[in-house]
Amino acid sequence: MPQITLPDGSTKDFDEATSPNGIAASIGSGLAKAAIGGVVDGVVVDGDHPITEDAEVSIITAPRKKQEPTPEALHLLRHSAAHVMAEA
Repeated sequence: MPQITLPDGSTKDFDEATSPNGIAASIGSGLAKAAIGGVVDGVVVDGDHPITEDAEVSIITAPRKKQEPTPEALHLLRHSAAHVMAEA
């Protein structure tokens, strides 16, 4: 039963393992649609990364139009693009 601490200091308790996508969905549908990954205890992970223990988590979202991407978002987008290109 992981307890997740969010960047604003609030916590969310889950009955079973979760993921950055699951956390985003528990906060709201808009965040769930925009989420592309997360930072779990300081490590950038994809959205499906399992979280089984207490952790500090922030959600990484895709940049909006005319918005600069965060370094974490840029890392995830580049990493995903590299996988697509490798399969091509």
